[in-house]
Amino acid sequence: MKTSNIFSIKKLFLIVAFSLIGLQLQAQGKVEFEEVSFNFGDIKEENGPVTHIFKFKNSGNAPVKLTSVKASCGCTTPKWTQDPVLPNKDGEITVSYNPKKRPGAFTKTITVRSTGDPELTVLRISGKVSPSPKGPKDIYPMEIGNLRFKTTYISFGKVFHDQSDTSSTVLYNQGSQPIKIDMEATKLPKHLTMTSESDVVEPNKTLRLSFKYDAAEKADWGYVFDHFKLVTNDAEDAEKRINVSAHIQENFSEVEASTAPKITFSELRHNFGDVAPRSKNHTMFKITNEGESVLLIRKTKASCGCTATKPNKTVLKAGESTEIEVTYTAGSHPGNVKKSLTVICNDPKQPETTLWIEGNIKEGGK
Repeated sequence: MKTSNIFSIKKLFLIVAFSLIGLQLQAQGKVEFEEVSFNFGDIKEENGPVTHIFKFKNSGNAPVKLTSVKASCGCTTPKWTQDPVLPNKDGEITVSYNPKKRPGAFTKTITVRSTGDPELTVLRISGKVSPSPKGPKDIYPMEIGNLRFKTTYISFGKVFHDQSDTSSTVLYNQGSQPIKIDMEATKLPKHLTMTSESDVVEPNKTLRLSFKYDAAEKADWGYVFDHFKLVTNDAEDAEKRINVSAHIQENFSEVEASTAPKITFSELRHNFGDVAPRSKNHTMFKITNEGESVLLIRKTKASCGCTATKPNKTVLKAGESTEIEVTYTAGSHPGNVKKSLTVICNDPKQPETTLWIEGNIKEGGK
């Protein structure tokens, strides 16, 4: 009898236990979105961010919580219901998309994770961004006083040493008064000339300035830089700095390759190893002409932190050599350093050579 009662009690316990487990298994939140994708259609960039709300309902029998909501890019910003959503109650995810500087069609995803069923849901937004109309600030980004410039850096690129090249920039008057360009007071480098159809820029109008660069007049080699002040009667910043650059190269079109000079170096790279802070370090690069005709060393130019002496000889007959002494003055900060020295010559196959010096500045001068 006692055994039978014990068995009945155990059986009852198991039934209750399994029932509770079953109830726990059945008690689960269920996330049901009204929609999982949304198309904004055509949107204008100038109108700024657009927003859509994805709504969902917990159709389960237990609370559900959104544990993670992540967008596929930083241009999409989600906000969502933070508290647990009770059964038969609603929650939402607000998604914003910023179209700034993102013209054209787009599709972005938002990955949602929850404690309910399903554990993972992927939402999608899409649309097409119409770019903002370009205004003066976009077309003429450089601003000096009441004048805006398409560029204040006139780059002529490669120019042969015996030729000239042209370039231009456009000015826009964003002020309310006409601005006069004082051509006579504007002091240009001797190798640069400037022309324009007018010397006055009317309000909300443009004026093109054209430039001609005479490399023969410049009489230099390699990358060269100049600047000048464009003088105006602008009430703000009347003198406006304009920068000019060119890469002057030798014209080898009439040089016979078989009889041309040929430059060689004792080494292209020198490593000083460990050097003390603020110390001066010296090395020599030997240059030899292994060609048939005279080698002319046009120019040597060291990068910041280095000085290079002019070669003892800049005119080398076939078989002759010379040396360039390079001095590197170490800085005060420890670490590896790398500096360059450019050698320009009349070797048509190797008109510009970059030599490198390296070193390691020791910490504390040890």
